[in-house]
Amino acid sequence: MNHSLLLDTAVPSLLATMDALTLEPDFQLFFKKAAAAVRTLLDADGTALILLDEESQTFEYKLFEGEHQHLLSAFKGFRFSASQGISGQALANKRSIFTRDYATASDAIPQLVNAGLQSNLVIPLISSDKVLGVIASSWFKHTDKCAEVSPQLLALAERIASQIAVACHREQLEAQLRSLVTIDPLTKLLNRRGILDCLDHSLENLRRYQRGFALFFIDVDGLKAANDHWGHETGDLLLRDVAQRLGDVMRKGDQLGRLGGDEFLIIAECDQAHIELLAKRFLQALRVPYGSGRKRGRLSGSIGVVLAPQDGEDEISLMRKADAAMYLAKSQGGDRYQRASVKATLPQEQLISIVDVEGALERSELQLWYQPICHLQDLSLVGFEALLRWCKPDGEVISAGPLIQAFEAARGDLEYRVGNWVLREAARQMKLWNRGDFAPDIHINISPRHFLHPSFLLELQNLCERHPGFGKALIIEITETAMLEDLERAKRIMLRCRDLGARMAVDDFGTGYASLTYIKRLPLDIIKIDRSFVADLPGNRVDWDITQGIVSIAHALGLTVVAEGAETFEQIGCLRELNCDQVQGYFIHRPMPFSDAQGWLDRKSQRPNGGIHIKPLHAVNGRKTSALNNKLVSAACLQGQSLAPGQTLSPEFMDPRYTLGNPQPRSA
Repeated sequence: MNHSLLLDTAVPSLLATMDALTLEPDFQLFFKKAAAAVRTLLDADGTALILLDEESQTFEYKLFEGEHQHLLSAFKGFRFSASQGISGQALANKRSIFTRDYATASDAIPQLVNAGLQSNLVIPLISSDKVLGVIASSWFKHTDKCAEVSPQLLALAERIASQIAVACHREQLEAQLRSLVTIDPLTKLLNRRGILDCLDHSLENLRRYQRGFALFFIDVDGLKAANDHWGHETGDLLLRDVAQRLGDVMRKGDQLGRLGGDEFLIIAECDQAHIELLAKRFLQALRVPYGSGRKRGRLSGSIGVVLAPQDGEDEISLMRKADAAMYLAKSQGGDRYQRASVKATLPQEQLISIVDVEGALERSELQLWYQPICHLQDLSLVGFEALLRWCKPDGEVISAGPLIQAFEAARGDLEYRVGNWVLREAARQMKLWNRGDFAPDIHINISPRHFLHPSFLLELQNLCERHPGFGKALIIEITETAMLEDLERAKRIMLRCRDLGARMAVDDFGTGYASLTYIKRLPLDIIKIDRSFVADLPGNRVDWDITQGIVSIAHALGLTVVAEGAETFEQIGCLRELNCDQVQGYFIHRPMPFSDAQGWLDRKSQRPNGGIHIKPLHAVNGRKTSALNNKLVSAACLQGQSLAPGQTLSPEFMDPRYTLGNPQPRSA
């Protein structure tokens, strides 16, 4: 090629490529421009992008630009060994290779020969010493234009290839960053954000095309025992095994992700008739044996299933119902699935009587479960609320509501006996909570009748004497009803509780009839805003204004404000903007047995320091919290957990979108 032709054709092609790299953010569009420049420069029939997969050491055809699309476009996705072929030679020697007669080359690929490839030029793609692959310019007919490639043209083509390598490297780095946001590093599945993005897409298809789907909310049974007996390394191996097994039995088109811990979510397009078939398939995959001898065990799964649109048409309601159904399946012994609609009524709870509660107390079947309470500004742990549960021998767990209804209706002394048992059990377990310099607060609900009963103060005084420090850690929660039933007597009892070191909190504030006069006259320390005012934030203007008023009044009186029932990061952002002090709800964690709560606290205490500290951030643009504020909240709850005092978050947990923490139906 003469000098004039180089000036007229080659150099403008090179400059066009440079401009494309600068101005074109889409890599595929950039490659089309760059490949067209190479093809024009060499007068070739087409140019292909062939990338190296370092893990499998194979080449893969990614893109092709030029004539004969019908021949080479069929090769998209075609793989061959990186140690063979002319492409392998070019990368190994890091130099370009021109093959005049491709069919007679020793390393020719038969499929390309059959496609009619006559000549090609392979140029390695290398950026920052990283070998990425090659570009291959192809000719399909023997003509003078493919007789040779002059050194000048080759130099220009290699210059363009270097720009393609830079763009390709940039695209790979951006893809890696995107995968860090949406891929779980342990199982290589979609993480919480990734699978919830898929759920959003499924909901959009539901709205547009009426395409229903099912959610399978999966919790692995027995993983804690495996961790205890064999260590967390074995637990991680089992989680990876579970992820692989679930992936193997999924249908093409279904989506699988890890929500966090031992919880997984599968989104499957199916109808009611296919739910049982899929659920049984997943349950079978989750039956994983491990260990040997006395430490031999087996994992299984508890699955909650919801069907859209029958069970809901939005993310929050579907996730909440699926989690509730899963929890019911687990309470019934696990290794089973539960449809959400079946959980609408629980006749066992409706039939609970005083005899049942008496028997549960005598057989030591009552337990205290604990729900974390955290500082709103940094989500560091403050303490726990102790909640009553009846854990039946068959694995079913009855929440506090039916139990309270049973012994309140009986009008005997069972209410006092159960209340005193709760205090004694909390005092006994309190000693095990202390972790070095950190002793969490323990919130305990005391019923109005129990609080005003003559035995209450005597029992509390004895406990504080037998368990030093219990009084200081104790926060007694009473309702507005207890305060108003006998105001002066309630005030005397509260002052005596304070003398023992305990603090006083008003529970479910805003649902009763307490006036500001009563709040001013009583020795209170904490006000807990009822969940009904939090549920509709930020959209409900009335709830916003009421909550703002409660917080302002409480702070004016020197009281701490705890918001109950927080379930979404939007609610957390609103509560921060409203200057609430502490938060409690399924966004942080649902109530859990004492042993699970201990393990949860241990994991938090073992998290390494360093990373990004959560600091208080103010809202901008009205009620919309800042993006960074939401990321920090999301990062903490991506773990399904809060931070222990003084702990920080590492950058890999920064999640710009978080919709739901640990959804559960609301119960005491």
